[in-house]
Amino acid sequence: MTSVRIFPPARGRSLRSELFASCALLLALPGAAQAQDVNYADMEELFGEPVTTSVTGKPQRASEAPAALVIITKDDIRRSPAHDIPGLLQAYAGIDVTRWTAQGTDVAIRGGVQAFNPRLLVLVNGRQAYLDYYGMTNWAGIGVQMGEIQQIEVVKGSNSALFGFNAVSGVINIITANPLQSQGVNVTAGVGTRGQVFGSGVALLKLRDDLGLRLSAGYKASNELKGLSLSALTPGLSALTYDPQHKEVAAELYARLGDRSQGSISVTHSRNRQLEVVPVPFTLPDRYDFTSISGRLSHDTGWGVLSANLFHNWSAIHSDSIGQPLDYRNEAFVASADALVRAGTASTMRVEVEYRSNMLRIAQGFPGATRYDALAASGMWETRLSEAATFTLAGRVDHLKLEQEGPVDQPTIFTKADFDRSITEWSFNSALLLKLGERNTLRLAASKGVQLPSLFAFGARLVYPIEGTPLSLINSGNPYISPAKIWNAEVGLTHTLGDGRDRIEVVAFYNRTSDLIAPASPQAPPFATPPAHLFILTAPANVGSFEAYGLEASISRRISPAWAWSLNYTWTHADQRITGNGNGHFDWPLALDSGTPEHKIKAQVSYERGPWLATVAARYTSATEQLVYKAVPEGPLGLVKVEQSLAVDAKLAFRINRKLKIAVSGENLTGAGGAYLSPAPAERRLRASFEIGF
Repeated sequence: MTSVRIFPPARGRSLRSELFASCALLLALPGAAQAQDVNYADMEELFGEPVTTSVTGKPQRASEAPAALVIITKDDIRRSPAHDIPGLLQAYAGIDVTRWTAQGTDVAIRGGVQAFNPRLLVLVNGRQAYLDYYGMTNWAGIGVQMGEIQQIEVVKGSNSALFGFNAVSGVINIITANPLQSQGVNVTAGVGTRGQVFGSGVALLKLRDDLGLRLSAGYKASNELKGLSLSALTPGLSALTYDPQHKEVAAELYARLGDRSQGSISVTHSRNRQLEVVPVPFTLPDRYDFTSISGRLSHDTGWGVLSANLFHNWSAIHSDSIGQPLDYRNEAFVASADALVRAGTASTMRVEVEYRSNMLRIAQGFPGATRYDALAASGMWETRLSEAATFTLAGRVDHLKLEQEGPVDQPTIFTKADFDRSITEWSFNSALLLKLGERNTLRLAASKGVQLPSLFAFGARLVYPIEGTPLSLINSGNPYISPAKIWNAEVGLTHTLGDGRDRIEVVAFYNRTSDLIAPASPQAPPFATPPAHLFILTAPANVGSFEAYGLEASISRRISPAWAWSLNYTWTHADQRITGNGNGHFDWPLALDSGTPEHKIKAQVSYERGPWLATVAARYTSATEQLVYKAVPEGPLGLVKVEQSLAVDAKLAFRINRKLKIAVSGENLTGAGGAYLSPAPAERRLRASFEIGF
């Protein structure tokens, strides 16, 4: 994946002129929607550190970002033994990656490990990859190949003031390479144990000086986890097992429309099948089709930069549910416009308006649809109070109109009139950044985020006949459910080492969620029961609160051109308070506290010399407990212990010539039982691959 080459500055331009141009670009370029216009590789080289666009909506140096931030660069990706994006993320402080099945993965930031994690917003070039139908991210089908990633920006803590609903525990923005800035063709293929077969191709083509094209495709297949007992999670479902398979294609066209304007249009399609653990928790075989079309446009007016962004996502999910198949169809359309301007010599202002439309149909349910339309307005003000102090304040208001279309032809206690509802929520981000000398920075930050209930939580209506009785169990949405509110606070201290690329960082954080949203499940308290009705209805509800606080400490160091290493430690204390949850009986399928590991230690060492590259990554995770569906005296749900683990991943690569590289890598070489943070068997998997670059 190293064959994609970044061109050096044009001849005749000095480093000083490049630096001046880059500084001007940092002040002028628009926000995350225009992240592709920033030349990240050149910026990192000039400033000695990565540049981000995912914190305030404007390009800025990582050391000046008013939030806890991880930037995974192209070089980090090249050295890592990881074979997918969640594998890259699991090496960093404060991030938990849970692998429930071979391809069913969830990522959590700062506590709250759960299946279908709804608290983390995932973007690709500013376009939402998060699926609104159930409020989750299908990591296996976002349509991005490892070889086309320029960098991954991870913002820890709420960032709803910039990105809106669901950016509450963090935001991950995956940024792909721009063919107007780098060109090349890259092909990777390989095989591995447990039936692994994989391949990907990436082409970055500069068609003209003002026109570039990015093409990518990927395929992956493997066997499901050995010994995965579906009956332990979902009684009677083991016959529905099938092995995961994923296919993805993407294309994006970039254009410079004169000296002051630029834009792009992209299309992504992925198709995959996999076993998933859903929050109830059941294990279900699912098939996904995901298509997205997006466009971006920006124009420099001289007094500021105007930009527009839109995308349309189509998701079709088929689930072989208990007793009968289910088909979900979700459409999301978002259009936004923003302006980023300098306000005097010391301040920057950003304003944005956004329209969002979202719709869900469930084929097994009623023939209509649950939908909402939302309008949002947001603003950001960043001002330099002095040479040593910068203050940032951002705010956003979202107004949502919920409705349900079509006839109601199934048993329910909710009418269509109940869905005629509006929701208005506000969020904010604030931070004070203090320079304590040349190498030390202190960050004080506070924020409020909003987690919107999923469309499934609002409007599901699924019927399950109860065998041997005239009754049915109705899994219903709840139009009266409220958004969850998340408050965050953090204090961070950063000390740079050497030339500024290496650093030591310590962060203390606290987050609290009120109006916690729990999904409906068979064991939840019913909303309606016989004899008043000939059905039992359960629905999601706001059931309590969740809080987590802790400490993150990390150091990264490149001690020579050959050697690089990193080490981090995370301590997290999590506490869940659920109404009606006591004496071991789980009325609601949530165990956010017990599923969050208290201690994590992660280390990585990389050595590169000549054609050789070797990397070893280790991570220790303390024991947790995960909620599974099983017969226990206190109720159908119970906790299963996940043992503490020490997992080791490794990679050895050899470059045969300028165009060809071979590599072998291994995941969980120690065979640690709790390496996946889930009750699923933690296998040892090996891979061998070759890579060709032109």
